[in-house]
Amino acid sequence: MGMEADMFGDGGDHLAPPGSPADHLWMSQGEDVWDLGPADLDTDADGIADSLTRTGPDGMAVYTDSDADGRVDLITEIGADGSYSAQRLDTGTGTWLPTDSGRLA
Repeated sequence: MGMEADMFGDGGDHLAPPGSPADHLWMSQGEDVWDLGPADLDTDADGIADSLTRTGPDGMAVYTDSDADGRVDLITEIGADGSYSAQRLDTGTGTWLPTDSGRLA
């Protein structure tokens, strides 16, 4: 599974960077920037929504802003076949680095 902002269809609007990081989650790849929409999940139980999910025929992806700057820096994919993988953004290089993968029981 490849980590793409639009892996399950639209993936959000291709727009300029946000005015307010609290409004929407943003993801960039190279010079392209996508508005993925508002976060609707609180994955770290701090009372602030930091993630959103996208589903499709091949599974689902969770896009997370773990440092509260409005930019997605962690992507977790779960395949319909039970496989999973995660990648974290190296903010210094802009490269997505694999962090974990496997199969759900």
